[in-house]
Amino acid sequence: MTMKRYSAQIHHTYDTILRMFRALDDTFFFRRKILMSLGGMALTVLGVWNMESIAGILFLMVGCWLLASLNLPAKNQADNIKKALGGQYPQNKYEFFDHHFVLHAQNQDIVNYNKLVRLIEDEGYCYLCLNEQACYMLEKASLGSELKDFMAFMEKATGLKWTKPYRLSTFNLKTIIEMSKNGKKKK
Repeated sequence: MTMKRYSAQIHHTYDTILRMFRALDDTFFFRRKILMSLGGMALTVLGVWNMESIAGILFLMVGCWLLASLNLPAKNQADNIKKALGGQYPQNKYEFFDHHFVLHAQNQDIVNYNKLVRLIEDEGYCYLCLNEQACYMLEKASLGSELKDFMAFMEKATGLKWTKPYRLSTFNLKTIIEMSKNGKKKK
């Protein structure tokens, strides 16, 4: 019989759902955001240089739209969840064991650690990713003083390293190197 090692929880709100989808989007689809940003900037500059023509105005409009819609996929997903839940956000409780964790929600999920493909963390939450569009989210604060031990345990149990969502505001050469390494199992 395996003993429970850690317990964690989260009470979801619209903001936590949006944050979760942004973390997934910023981690798994960051290249798309870079391309959209570069394309948006190029079209905007081209539009400003050619403001006297209809084509210049169209370039400017499309460029601005691309830049303004960088976070639109995450917002659309969060809005769809909000509609599906009808304002009744779940409170999830997790129990972590040696080889799996259990989610206690409306129904009970048992997830083996080898099913996880990425571990993401930000300032307040941990995301245990099954794929690029589905993850389990928990509040770091719910782990209390066990947070560091939990994070080390998860790295060992999954063979993955914790990563942070990529941000355009902090994008640099180091980010490119990390993007090529992250998500891969440790040897």
